[in-house]
Amino acid sequence: MLLLLAGSAHAQTSITVTRNEALVDFPQSVTFQLELVDASDVAEVNLVYEVDRSSCLEANTAVPVPLEGNQAEWTWEMVRSGNPPPGATLRWAWQITDNSGNVTTTDEQSHTFVDDRFDWQTVSAPNIRLHWYEGDEVGPMLLEAAVAGLDQLQNEMGITLDSEVQLFIYGESDDMREAVLYIQEWAGGVAFTDYNIILIGVPPRIAESWGVPTVRHELAHLVIGQFGRSCVGGSRPTWLEEGLATYAEGTPSERVLADIATGIEDNSFEPVRSLNGSFSAHGTEAGIAYSQSYSVVKFLLETYGQAQLQALIFTLAEGAGYDEALEAVYGFNVDGLEQAWRQSLNLPAREIPPTPTAVSAQAIPTIEPFGVPESVPTEPAAAGTAVPPTTTGNPAGGICNLTVFPLLLVGFGLVIRRRK
Repeated sequence: MLLLLAGSAHAQTSITVTRNEALVDFPQSVTFQLELVDASDVAEVNLVYEVDRSSCLEANTAVPVPLEGNQAEWTWEMVRSGNPPPGATLRWAWQITDNSGNVTTTDEQSHTFVDDRFDWQTVSAPNIRLHWYEGDEVGPMLLEAAVAGLDQLQNEMGITLDSEVQLFIYGESDDMREAVLYIQEWAGGVAFTDYNIILIGVPPRIAESWGVPTVRHELAHLVIGQFGRSCVGGSRPTWLEEGLATYAEGTPSERVLADIATGIEDNSFEPVRSLNGSFSAHGTEAGIAYSQSYSVVKFLLETYGQAQLQALIFTLAEGAGYDEALEAVYGFNVDGLEQAWRQSLNLPAREIPPTPTAVSAQAIPTIEPFGVPESVPTEPAAAGTAVPPTTTGNPAGGICNLTVFPLLLVGFGLVIRRRK
């Protein structure tokens, strides 16, 4: 998938640009090329580029590029940094400094990354664009699911979407995985929270049974991420993040109800404090953790209402610890929440250690199931450093992967859901 992108440029003083192009080999690389009529008076050339995203930091990356004659060329190797998703927009310009210190900046160019292996169709609703290519009914069905999920988030939780989300629905997970570098071979989807873009592999044969709740679940992660975005290092405990997303699926599945019934009958629920961080990588145990998280969030909503749940999300976003935030909003810490929740289920109180160990937000590598690691622009010196992915998932169980990659330019997380 090679695209040659040509853009116009304007000239100042004696600097005249005859070529400003980008050769895109998605998702592997982008090669930026510049050619001047005469480079004899040029002292320095810098490429400035960025990909549109939501960020607390300036995301421009400036790269000094040496001239060879009257030409300059630099390649962004995405295999070193991870790649932006289809639908993301790349912008770039060149800054050319002459020997007198005058700077000429070319007109900004842009390109929206496209996975052109497929003939995409698009359906839209307010603040949602859904793209798909396989199964005539898949797109409209999953768009309806996304709209229903947003309605439930707004009506029952008071959580609203504040900017457009795009969903790319691949006909198979294998197709989706080929559009994303550094993705586990078992992953069923990937969401780029900073870009408000979700990719999911949904075979048409299971679009209704698996695709509908999965779209609602994963869209909820993005909406909640927007709603509770933090620029001060705040995070949400995993039980809250996954409980909200599972609640957004709508009517709980038979599996969720069975897990809760078994937990009540056997008094086998895990301590809620243990669900602050990563869930188990074992499918069965992780599935029960999702069900338990749903039950805890349902208890908070039904007992205390949506206003206090919103207050909890905002308090966490301001950087409060999990115990501190719960104390401020509800008057109890994580252990107190567990006791109140257990009482609502007619379960006996759990014996709580007198000095529970707090779980630090900084110690949890899974703050966002869809990954919003705080990231900074790639420095030229770091551009050659590869960051290997981390694997904590289990293909047999099929769950939202709660690992994020600390990539140099692109933050993304992976998800695979267990089938209903």
